[in-house]
Amino acid sequence: MNRNIEVQIFDYLSKHLSPKRFEHSYNVAMIAVELASKNNVDLLRAQIAGLLHDCAKAMTNKELIDFFKRRKTFEWFKEIVKFSPHLLHSFAGEIVAKEEFKIKDKDILNTIRNHTLGRKNMSVLEKIVFVSDSVSHDRKWKYAKRIRDLAKNDLDKAFFEILRKKVEYVIDSGSWLCPQTVDIWNWYVSNYKKYN
Repeated sequence: MNRNIEVQIFDYLSKHLSPKRFEHSYNVAMIAVELASKNNVDLLRAQIAGLLHDCAKAMTNKELIDFFKRRKTFEWFKEIVKFSPHLLHSFAGEIVAKEEFKIKDKDILNTIRNHTLGRKNMSVLEKIVFVSDSVSHDRKWKYAKRIRDLAKNDLDKAFFEILRKKVEYVIDSGSWLCPQTVDIWNWYVSNYKKYN
């Protein structure tokens, strides 16, 4: 992968994201690189995935829905459009990474696609960005620092803690919980007792 891609990504993000979202993407990338170094993951790949995870976040719900009118959709698409269209940004981000930056690395693309909802049997890189997105230094929620510190020693436990907090947050707010998230939760609980 060409290192010049970093310049292209920074240029794109500075034009397409708000300053606050740009700062968040940078912070996620920095945590992702730190966690990658502790988990034997290529640092450049972690940086790219971290920077691009929210590359479609500035799109409005209408823009996200329109974006998929001419593209292949995915399981739960109709339900996401109906109940929680902002979730589409991660799926759109994967496509932006492919089309705008010609990224072909499946792990990076999966990481961007799955950084919000997750998936069964996530790769180490996917878990790194999933965690980094929730605990980057710009995040002010009360568990961020504790889980960030945990991630530096045990990525899997930090990942499961984030997944738990996401499920709890959606349920507590009375919002629609994507069936994909339910499947993922059940899969991790049944396959990895060490998280509990």
